[in-house]
Amino acid sequence: MSATRPWVDAFADTMEAKLAENRHKGNREGWSLDSHAALLARLREEVGELERALANLERATPGTPTHDEAKRWVRREAADVGNFSMMISDVAGGLRPRRPPSARSGTGQ
Repeated sequence: MSATRPWVDAFADTMEAKLAENRHKGNREGWSLDSHAALLARLREEVGELERALANLERATPGTPTHDEAKRWVRREAADVGNFSMMISDVAGGLRPRRPPSARSGTGQ
């Protein structure tokens, strides 16, 4: 295992949790029918949300529940940015899953 793999795995877990939360928003084929432009626009929106989450974290007092919530918000928005980056890579043909999915349904955004 690489030295960075634990962080990659933790980030991937958060990405998957965010995808699961948003499955109800997707179509049967998930993001595969979206254009690069549409996905890039959504990525930009998510970067804006991440910026707002980071600003909130900077204002929060360390060690407080507000600070802990702000850290969770940053983690979740960063995962959204990662998810839309992954979707763009997939639609562009850049991803080759180790195990092909049994079906695209349920992949949602």
